[in-house]
Amino acid sequence: MEQIEQLLPDETNKYFPKIDTIIVTFNPNVNSLFSNINEFIDAVNVTLLMDNSDDVVIKKRLKSIAEKYSNIIYIPLETNNGIGSAQNEAVRYLSDNKYDDDDLLLFFDQDSYIEKKQLLNLANHLILEKKKNKKVIMLGATTNSSDSEIGTTIASHIISSGSIVNLGDFKKVGYFDEELFIDFIDFSWCWKAQTFGYQVMMDHDVFLHHQTTGQLRTILGKGIDNPDRLYYEYRNLIISPKRYSPSFSFSFGWYRHLFMKAVFQILVAESRRKRTVMIAKGIWHGINEVTGKYKITSKRR
Repeated sequence: MEQIEQLLPDETNKYFPKIDTIIVTFNPNVNSLFSNINEFIDAVNVTLLMDNSDDVVIKKRLKSIAEKYSNIIYIPLETNNGIGSAQNEAVRYLSDNKYDDDDLLLFFDQDSYIEKKQLLNLANHLILEKKKNKKVIMLGATTNSSDSEIGTTIASHIISSGSIVNLGDFKKVGYFDEELFIDFIDFSWCWKAQTFGYQVMMDHDVFLHHQTTGQLRTILGKGIDNPDRLYYEYRNLIISPKRYSPSFSFSFGWYRHLFMKAVFQILVAESRRKRTVMIAKGIWHGINEVTGKYKITSKRR
C-alpha cells in the first residue's frame, strides 16, 4: 500500500485530480441521503445532486439542506427521463461550466456511499491502473461485503454506483444510453467502452455501502422484483447487446439467466399475471426497440 499512499492528496503532492460526485435522487429518504453524503463530502470537489423527485415537500427539503453545503449543487429536473438522462445532464453541466477533463467522476445511487478514506483509495487505484494499462477507463467498488479477492480485476461490466472515471475519458466513450430509462444503462456503457478497446475493472479493496430499504423481498433467498421493473430488465437486455455487441456467448448467458428468473418470478411470487404480462411486453418491446419510459395504456387499471 506504500505506493498508493504516496498518491494521496496532501501537502507534498501538489497534483491530484479533483473528484466530482454525481448522485441521482428520486423521492429519497432525505436524512439517510445526507447521512450518506456526509461520509465522503470532505474528500470531494463538488457533489451534483440531480433530483428526479416528484414529491414537492421532498424537493424543498433537498434544496434547503443542500444550500447549507458549500460544495453541493442541487439541480431539480423538470421531467423524470430516467437515471441515465439525469447522469448525462450532470456531465453536461460539468462540461458547460468548464470543469477539467482530468477531474474524476464518481457516481452514486441515493442509497449508496463509500467512506472517505476508501473513496480516495478508489481514485488512487484508478490512477495507478491507468498508468500500468492505458486501456483501463473505469473502476468500480465491490458491493460484496464478503469479497475474498484482493486488488483489481478486469470485469465485463460494473454498476454505475461506486464507479469512477475521468471526465475526459467518459466523453470519449460517450454519454449513457438514456433511451433505456432504467436498468442496464451502466452495463451498456461498459460494453460500449469495450467496443472502443477500453477495459473496466472491479476494485475488491474498496467497499460500496448500499442501504436497501426493504422493497426487494426475498423468497428462498432470491429477490422478488417489482413487476413494473421486470419490464425494463427484459426489454433492455434485448436492446443493449444489439446496440453494443457483446459476444453471443455473453448475451446467451444473460438470456439464460433471465429465462430462469422469469420461471421463478412467475411461478413463486405473487401477481403472477402481471409479472407474465410485464415480462412479455418487455421482450416484445425489446425486439421492436421500443425505448423510453414505459407508457401505461388507458385500458390498464
